[in-house]
Amino acid sequence: MKRMIPTNGAADDPELPGSLRKDFVVVDDLGDFTYYPSETAMLEDMESVNEAASIFDRAGNDFRLTLEGGRTLRLSHSFGRVEFTWLRQTWMNDRRRDPEAHRLLRFYPTNLDALLTGIFETLTLEIASEATDSPWLLDLGGKEAHPATLREVDGLLARLDHLERVTVRDPFGHNYRPTRHAPHPFRTLGAGTIYYVETEPGPGAVRRPAVSDSLP
Repeated sequence: MKRMIPTNGAADDPELPGSLRKDFVVVDDLGDFTYYPSETAMLEDMESVNEAASIFDRAGNDFRLTLEGGRTLRLSHSFGRVEFTWLRQTWMNDRRRDPEAHRLLRFYPTNLDALLTGIFETLTLEIASEATDSPWLLDLGGKEAHPATLREVDGLLARLDHLERVTVRDPFGHNYRPTRHAPHPFRTLGAGTIYYVETEPGPGAVRRPAVSDSLP
């Protein structure tokens, strides 16, 4: 897999709220997850039929790669819905293996539909490079900011020495408490990787399962 996923320009950006585009997530033979905005982008990045352990769309239809005419890679017919237990464990293993690549720590998914939604939302938020109709919302201790992408959120919070009074809401309406993790105990203020731990939306909300990953 060449992993040349386009992330610049309105035509190729991953879709956020309001999307109707047919997009896919590929789990490769190493258990890594990659988002593709279209079947064409995915097939252009693939190199062999064996490198994808699973390819699935937002509905959970499970596909594989096949060879057409012995040379051209094509998407197979659906083999049914992707298996929930396998997908959840593989997703969690990927997050634990490279925690800094997946810093949005959502509540634990208890069914396939919730898992699929979480995977697509998380991956698109991680690589989005442009503003959308639904920006992020930061409450910086009473002062609001509306950054367009996760990268911009990181940039704003990196300037702060303390994050205790900060709350974050993503374009899909999920709320987070940002927390800074630094492996060295004698770090300087403001240093370290920022993780976003999902929180309940407010008083009276139905309790959901705990966050699916702990900080490294």
